[in-house]
Amino acid sequence: MKVFFGAAIQGKQDRVERLEINTALIQAIKDTGSTVASEHVLGTNFNETTSLLEQALGTLPPAGMERTVIVRNAMIAFIEGDIDAAIFEVSIPSLGTGIEIAHAYLRPRMNLKEIPILLLYQKDYWPNNLSSMIRGLTLESASSLALKEYSSPEEAKRFIAEFLHMVAKK
Repeated sequence: MKVFFGAAIQGKQDRVERLEINTALIQAIKDTGSTVASEHVLGTNFNETTSLLEQALGTLPPAGMERTVIVRNAMIAFIEGDIDAAIFEVSIPSLGTGIEIAHAYLRPRMNLKEIPILLLYQKDYWPNNLSSMIRGLTLESASSLALKEYSSPEEAKRFIAEFLHMVAKK
């Protein structure tokens, strides 16, 4: 199975802040035998993130608007493309991750195959909790979406394994 994994990278205090959990979650996806569309969220700085993006996308132009547009369009193409599921770590608010989530759950409105979506939130991580735009997603608005609150990386990894096992059965 091919899985898109998304998480905040720009809005964090630094790119190392969530590296450990994102690494564990991506490894949990791989442990199921699935592939991850892009591992760019594991970059600890701008250059590492660019290098990881280039592994998924090929050579990118120099920093600037052209590269920004290419990367944005490529992330949307991954989500609207040939993936079997999407998993997002949403403990840190992120405009980019929010747009990716919307593209994932709106696939049927674009005449694309509906995919299962898992949102993971670390309990009490963000002082203001989840935004209404995420917490307010209902089965009526996103029938294939599940939001799971986890207390430890092990629990989040278990949620991923259960989720992808369910996806594989479909």
